[in-house]
Amino acid sequence: MTRHPIVRVYSWLKSDKELERLLNSSKQPKLFNFEIPENYQKAEYTPLVRITEILLQNTIYRDGDSEYYRFLFAIETFGNDINTTYTVSEYVNDIIKQHDGRVISRDLSKDKELGLFNQMNEYEIILPVKE
Repeated sequence: MTRHPIVRVYSWLKSDKELERLLNSSKQPKLFNFEIPENYQKAEYTPLVRITEILLQNTIYRDGDSEYYRFLFAIETFGNDINTTYTVSEYVNDIIKQHDGRVISRDLSKDKELGLFNQMNEYEIILPVKE
């Protein structure tokens, strides 16, 4: 079976018990792909994590016959305060590093409309096309 790389990343994060504890998510989802439902976009539901794809290509070699994907993706951590956002984000980094992914860009910002801090980390990882 071959799963999309974003599904693989999601499963790594979803199966981590310490991340579940940090997100206070044993009873409700706090890990999202692409869109965070509007009813979760509130301070009382933080911290939250969102995964989005940036680039997926299996053209690592010029002949187009690669057995690996080059996958660039972003993981955003939303929180009420900088320290909580940072703590969750750094733990997510540790999980991704266990699978040989690396942070290639970081950006900390504050959403003025929601009043939440957002740590967006962009990653690069090489994954086999087939698991």
